[in-house]
Amino acid sequence: MNQLLPKKRFLTAHPDKLINGCLRNDIQSQEQLYKLCYPDMIKVCYRYAADSDGAGTIYNDAMLKVFKNISNYKDEGKLMGWIKTIVVNCCIDFCKKQHSFAPFQTENYIEERSIKPEVFDHVSGKEIQMLIKQLPNVTATVFNMYVYEGFTHKQIGDLLGISDNTSKWHVSEAKKILKLKLEKSSEKELKTNAAG
Repeated sequence: MNQLLPKKRFLTAHPDKLINGCLRNDIQSQEQLYKLCYPDMIKVCYRYAADSDGAGTIYNDAMLKVFKNISNYKDEGKLMGWIKTIVVNCCIDFCKKQHSFAPFQTENYIEERSIKPEVFDHVSGKEIQMLIKQLPNVTATVFNMYVYEGFTHKQIGDLLGISDNTSKWHVSEAKKILKLKLEKSSEKELKTNAAG
């Protein structure tokens, strides 16, 4: 256990050893699991945090919960999924502490806008993440929960204490803002290419 093995190989070959070590509060096993999960899970944390300090705080809180609750893990072969659920819940808790999710009236939200697929031709995943970070905090949180985590509007409403329509409004607003930014970025790219 002293050597850090590649994540997929280790989790495929030795998940029980790692889990049993964490159950015994073995520091090396906890450190191994922390390092194995970090690359994938810190990306989730970054979606909800404004900066690396916030993402690190979320990840550390989540892993503490993982270590405290590892005895509750029962689904063999789904360890990363179980950990991701804890990470996402910590992200939501973090956002609830940071921002007010006060309900507001959204009787007639505009239907969700579609974004033309060709707009994505000139934009990387990292650039899309940067654009999402520019959304208002509450709108970005709801959008991430809906698009990346797959929560329904009802689930989002229940978790954040807002109505289904408020959740729908935030997703629609996020798409409207992103559509404008992506189209503007796409036009700029086309003009640059035409000039060059």
